[in-house]
Amino acid sequence: MNIQIPVMLGILCVALAGHYVSQKILLKKGWEAADPKPFINRLMINGAILIIIAIAALLIARKPYGMFGILLFIEGAVCVTFGRKLSRKGK
Repeated sequence: MNIQIPVMLGILCVALAGHYVSQKILLKKGWEAADPKPFINRLMINGAILIIIAIAALLIARKPYGMFGILLFIEGAVCVTFGRKLSRKGK
């Protein structure tokens, strides 16, 4: 069994967990800011970039890129959701 794949997936999971925490902090700062537009833009751009990378990883779809793509797609969707949530602030 190739040990590189589980190690790569583990590193990716830790990196995505760190990214999620940083995006959650960004959401909190945006929620407290008078003008959340820069925070909304950053969240949306981060989400779009992750979704594009996820689609590319899914198109390659050799083992383990399918798993990478799925995890990246989920993280990208979370970023976009945070941006949409922040854009509804004050409505």
